Amino acid sequence: MINRSSNRIHGISLGLLFGIALVACHPKPAQQPAPPDPVTANDTKLFERMEKMRARAENAPGGAIEASDFASHVTMLFTQGVAKRRPVAPAIIDEAVASLDQAKEAHPDDAADLMLRKGELLLAAGKSEPGAEALRDSIAIRPNLRAFTPLAKFYAAEQRSAELVALCKKTLPAMKSDESRYAVLDECFKQSGATAPEAGLGWAPPKEVAFYKARKRDLDARLAAAKQQRAKDEAKAEQTAKEAAKK
Repeated sequence: MINRSSNRIHGISLGLLFGIALVACHPKPAQQPAPPDPVTANDTKLFERMEKMRARAENAPGGAIEASDFASHVTMLFTQGVAKRRPVAPAIIDEAVASLDQAKEAHPDDAADLMLRKGELLLAAGKSEPGAEALRDSIAIRPNLRAFTPLAKFYAAEQRSAELVALCKKTLPAMKSDESRYAVLDECFKQSGATAPEAGLGWAPPKEVAFYKARKRDLDARLAAAKQQRAKDEAKAEQTAKEAAKK
């Protein structure tokens, strides 16, 4: 009886030892790496694209397209918040600016657009005064809304009202379409801080103020009608869904 019990215990012990040995022989499965952080992955992607544009610009000195693309991708590092997480070397900004200046000399017809890119880059990088100067250069070459809007905002933020008025006076006559005229007047009025067009646009001819007020009334009416129609459509859709749920 004792022998049988001893044999049984001995068998169980051997089984346990064999099982432990098998476990020891099989390595543990490799730990899966953590999935990459999407923000970090996107930052890396933007930096890589910028470096590609940088190489293109280096290989095509004086090229307007290459310089513009390089500057645009450097600007994105700031406007998309990448530079806050991963510093951008000052040398990269200097290279982009130099590339734009070189392209301006080689392509005078593209000078307004190139100086616009330069202004956008420098403002995004926190270099306000040089950025504003580049935007002024762009407008001096050819008045354009893309340079006008950030420059108007810059003057308003710096409380440089006299320069804001001078900018508005210079830009408005160069606008040929009703849409661009309204855009200039609207931006000037917003940045003036005034509550009434007559006050905020006191520098503009009376006919331009009347044009602005009429256009704004029309746009406000359209927006109100669109909002009302959207509310009706949403209410109708909600009612339809309730009726369908009852069936």
